[in-house]
Amino acid sequence: MSSLAIHHHGQHVLAIDTADGMVNASLLVIRFGRSVEEHLLFDDTLSRMEKIAARNGHPLPSQWRDIQIRARHKPDFLRDLAAAGIIRRVPGTVGGHTPAAPGIAGNGVRDHAAGLWVHPDLAAGLARWAECRGETWRPSPLAEFVDQVLAEQTGGKATNQPPAPESAAETFAGMVNAATLQNLRAMDQILIDGGHSLIERQQALQVRLAQQAPQRGDA
Repeated sequence: MSSLAIHHHGQHVLAIDTADGMVNASLLVIRFGRSVEEHLLFDDTLSRMEKIAARNGHPLPSQWRDIQIRARHKPDFLRDLAAAGIIRRVPGTVGGHTPAAPGIAGNGVRDHAAGLWVHPDLAAGLARWAECRGETWRPSPLAEFVDQVLAEQTGGKATNQPPAPESAAETFAGMVNAATLQNLRAMDQILIDGGHSLIERQQALQVRLAQQAPQRGDA
């Protein structure tokens, strides 16, 4: 592997491949006990990965837009991500040590290469999800640190921070009255707090409206 740039944020380690900017995601989130592969399966993550794949000239197959298909065929999904230049896997023990050379005292040096690496555009979002336990809209010092370091690495501005979650309730703004819309917004916030994606929240609000329709008819 090319030379690595290693940065520390408390006990967390940010390893960047200086050749292509890829980030060792497994090493970044290891202390949280979170799975990088789980984060890659989310709808919100997929939307960012589709943009990366398109920029790399290797669009992802449309079948992966179905989260159930992604989950059932995860090895194939991960292979397509690797082919699109979004991830790569380096064998070894994440956060382990490489042995010292023969005749050299000591336990060797820490291995920053082993693990699942991700495109830099995914790194800050991953850090936020891991640190905030899925509540990706909450402040995340680690995500801010990752974003800042990557911006300095590229000499540009920090652009990787995910935006605040899009409102699912506004989808129905032209279909319901003000009181109902306010109730939908409150329910949407509860779903956001539960870590649900935009599509999941839209579907839940649609079900709620369908349930309320007979009640209004009986009134």
